[in-house]
Amino acid sequence: MTVADTAELSEAIEVLSEATGLALEKKSADDFEAVSRRLGRIDVMVRELQQAMWADEAQDTIRRLKSGQALTETNRQTIRTFLISDAEHYLAVENNFDDWTAELSRLLADIARRAAEVDRDTIGELRGVLKDAIRLLPDIQNYLAERQRIERFDLVTATLDDTSRDLLVRLLKDQLNRPNR
Repeated sequence: MTVADTAELSEAIEVLSEATGLALEKKSADDFEAVSRRLGRIDVMVRELQQAMWADEAQDTIRRLKSGQALTETNRQTIRTFLISDAEHYLAVENNFDDWTAELSRLLADIARRAAEVDRDTIGELRGVLKDAIRLLPDIQNYLAERQRIERFDLVTATLDDTSRDLLVRLLKDQLNRPNR
């Protein structure tokens, strides 16, 4: 990573911090949407930096995969870094999964209780609880999808047959050739 890359990233994070402070202060959905867009741009920037940092190792790994040579530990780490390191680190730092599933269970029990007694005056309350349950699902689904992504990766890389090697070559080349993916 160059000094320019570091400075650009630091500046983007500083702007993000200011935008987040404003959004928290104003409690505006539009301001939080702007924070979301900034986070997305920083994610792209960090992914591009990661790909640039590992580009030499990726090229070596591609050569070894194509030629059928045994992979070194560095080659294996390169593949992990390019394809699933974000998922691995997300799962390592995410600490709300159990809270989400407990909250979903609580909300489903509340939904069942409210549905059994619903009338004109309480239908809005039922809809509010449903909305709360619905908002939890994307977080739960994302967590489980990232875990499954790692499991699939481990299956594919456990035995590197020709098909697995070809797939990994395509994936690594794709990452190198399309850095803003």
